[in-house]
Amino acid sequence: MDALFFLARGGDALGVTSSHDLPVDPAAAPLRLEDPSPLAGLAQVLDIERRARPLRDATCRSFPVWELGRDLTRRVAALGDAEIEDVAERWLKHAETSLDADLFELTTCLTDLREAVRAAQGGESLFVLLEERAW
Repeated sequence: MDALFFLARGGDALGVTSSHDLPVDPAAAPLRLEDPSPLAGLAQVLDIERRARPLRDATCRSFPVWELGRDLTRRVAALGDAEIEDVAERWLKHAETSLDADLFELTTCLTDLREAVRAAQGGESLFVLLEERAW
């Protein structure tokens, strides 16, 4: 499945059923996941107590949306250039086979997420749409 990271307010995120419904462009390039465990892993490597959680499960007309939370959003915004590669390495190690990405992709993803969060209007948090696509 593709993990599409986006910024939104909670109510707006509930209305996202597919990538066509995103309120803004994705905050980073999609990552390929085998399961949602890398989302919890990101919170863990950032030392966030409140883990990512499903905001809405999949239905016959929508894909699942996960809420990463305000704490994780703030922590990503605070990442310094020197920290990003270290966090990406720990995230990759934690995710093992559940994440189809290399260190460069994760470093780029974290950098893009950081820049998107810093440019946000405020009051928005990071969410992830888990969209299954036919390849």
